[in-house]
Amino acid sequence: MKYQVLGLSSNLMNGEEREKISSQFINDLEVGTGISMEWVLDPQEFSEDAVPLIFIQTGGTEGKFLELFDQMPKPTLLLTHGAMNSLAASLEILSYLHQRGSKGEVIHGEQEYIKTRLINLQKIIKARSALSKAHLGVIGNPSDWLIASQVHKETAKKKLGCEIIDIPIGELIQLSAKDYIGEDPLIEQLRHKPFAPKELQKALNIYGALRTIKDQYELTGLTVRCFDLLAPLQSTGCIGLALLNALGIPSACEGDVAALISMMILQLLLGEPGFMVNPARINVKQNCMVVAHCTLPLNMGGDYQLTTHYESGIGVAVDGHLPEGKAMIFKVDASLERYFLSEIEIVANFSERNLCRTQIEIKLKEDVGYFLNEPCGNHHIVTLEHNPSLIHDFMESLKSGDFMS
Repeated sequence: MKYQVLGLSSNLMNGEEREKISSQFINDLEVGTGISMEWVLDPQEFSEDAVPLIFIQTGGTEGKFLELFDQMPKPTLLLTHGAMNSLAASLEILSYLHQRGSKGEVIHGEQEYIKTRLINLQKIIKARSALSKAHLGVIGNPSDWLIASQVHKETAKKKLGCEIIDIPIGELIQLSAKDYIGEDPLIEQLRHKPFAPKELQKALNIYGALRTIKDQYELTGLTVRCFDLLAPLQSTGCIGLALLNALGIPSACEGDVAALISMMILQLLLGEPGFMVNPARINVKQNCMVVAHCTLPLNMGGDYQLTTHYESGIGVAVDGHLPEGKAMIFKVDASLERYFLSEIEIVANFSERNLCRTQIEIKLKEDVGYFLNEPCGNHHIVTLEHNPSLIHDFMESLKSGDFMS
């Protein structure tokens, strides 16, 4: 998604100097961001597949902006530099926008800040666009214990624009009767792990069934009432979900739609999967906690082993080890209005018998008391990527109704 730049300047300023400064400024941003910057001469040239920027090249441009106000994109992004009274004019224009009940932002500062802001804005707009077209499949109903995590279809449509599609669990069970044979490198890696081939094949059959349902319903992401697979299939969805997430298809356990949407947001903004975890125990004094689950994305972290699903003792689950170091934990609640985000440090990996199979200890930057006083449900999402400002900006854009915080 490119940027389109409409320049506004005053005839009082030296034209040659103005064009030299402006061209260099935009060229530097294009190189620094890696995003195409295309000049336009009129607001009517702005296209739907681009982000419009109003470049205030000089002072004395307020009147020109006023003449074009009705044609200007809303919200209005005002790009400025540090010469020719560019910033001064932008502040007057932004004040006018606010007086008229319109939203806007002055993008100004050191070069690195401007580049980062433009990159983040592009990611936010692309993510919002993708979510507005998303089809999220709920295979079976949310698990009975998720009493605070059920997202209403109307809420998802209003807040994000996405569709939630209910799919009978029976379809997944029926499709899982067919043996799945795949040549994906991740599957070949699985087949070389020491585990009962028959049990692994049953787990891969569930994966194949999930892929079929994804294609049939044209799903962007999915969540499964996975405990309903235990009796009829004598297996679990852990491997299927771990594979889908590794392939960039957000997939959550237990029919948890709020967790799925949280995973979708991280995938779209950061380009990496999230690990859906259960908080297991908290150390308030040290601001640490242990989190665990059985379905770590196979491309997330280091080596892993195959074992059984924790609660049932059957199926195939992932016992993985995540790299120690900086990461984040994130969750949106069922209202899609409140969220929790904290930078974390992964400080240890465990292999305890009485927890879900992939287990890590994390130290939080935010107060761990959040979990004891006002959590956004049980499940939270750990990502190895580290860009908290981008996530905050995106969530604030949801609250404000546009792409700007």
